[in-house]
Amino acid sequence: MSRIYDNWERLVGATLLREELRLIAQRTPSDLSLASSIPSPPPSPSPSPSSLARSSFTYDEILQATDNFSSSNLIMYARTGDLFWGALDAGIRVVVKKVDLSLINRISFMQELEFYNKVSHPRFVPLLGHCLENDNHKFLVYKYMPHMDLHSFWFRNVVPFYRGKNLDWLKWETRLKIARGIAEGLCYLHHKCDPPLVHRNIDASSILLDDDFEVRLGRLHEVCTQAKETNGSRFSRGFERSISGTSDATCAYDVYCFGMVLLELVTGRMKYSLPNYHITKDSMPNTLSNVISQDKKLILNIVDGSLTIGEVLLKEIWAVAFVAKACLDPKPSRRPQMSHVLEALHNPSIVVNGSWKGKRIGLIQFS
Repeated sequence: MSRIYDNWERLVGATLLREELRLIAQRTPSDLSLASSIPSPPPSPSPSPSSLARSSFTYDEILQATDNFSSSNLIMYARTGDLFWGALDAGIRVVVKKVDLSLINRISFMQELEFYNKVSHPRFVPLLGHCLENDNHKFLVYKYMPHMDLHSFWFRNVVPFYRGKNLDWLKWETRLKIARGIAEGLCYLHHKCDPPLVHRNIDASSILLDDDFEVRLGRLHEVCTQAKETNGSRFSRGFERSISGTSDATCAYDVYCFGMVLLELVTGRMKYSLPNYHITKDSMPNTLSNVISQDKKLILNIVDGSLTIGEVLLKEIWAVAFVAKACLDPKPSRRPQMSHVLEALHNPSIVVNGSWKGKRIGLIQFS
């Protein structure tokens, strides 16, 4: 009798899950477009027909697009699902996430689907559609990003050729463009969503780049409302307060992680933002000790050697490094808001002349 009950319970649970996912997929995205002076990125030149937005794909279409999930199409095994290259009938290149519900918590999948149905902004990697008809696996279909993520791009394209040569495809203007793009996405989450949302996953591997190096933030499955001192509120049923407390569920945490990426763009060392990075006396604090107002030329001790730096560019790079240092303040309450960070990245001269509103760091001490 107990076996019959267990089977019935599993059947009911699977049926409820399918219905819940179906209802989520049918919701209309809220009109939360950016309505402020913060500049929006130009449209990507890559094909993105509106007819594909939030489409529902059949399982056969998913199989055809990924060549039956061929090993040659596999990008990586990820914590929230395996990623595969693919191509739709129209020739649109895509990335398909295959989510095995027997191995991966369904809440993570549902949170990401819920996010895309409630929040819309050009700085998030576009979700073209989904497939929910398979009982054991669910699929999300994203727009293909030619330059992949920042971390992968760096180690596949920059490191093999890094021998003191100038790297035209990652010149300073491109790095600053990437920094601004990340800041725009975070600024939207922190200041334009009510309640404020926290990304919680900002590092070099979650920053996707299209063919023109426009930023699209990925790894959106852990976005949640900013934690309060109390139990906190919920953005929706699928956006729960972080189980790890306030350490990674605050806007200040996102700002800190962004500071890590900013420091990587300045130094050319793609390591600070990675999850396994640990602060040591010889690493980040020592690096930041070269970012001081009294002697801006000290920045040359840490800046990426592949960059050709004149006097004007030196001041701009110093300003960006100074913003990174502010973001990395050990005291969360002293870190600047993303709106101030974005302002500084669009106008570095206000940091150089000392009029930046986010300048509250004083003398930063790392223990």
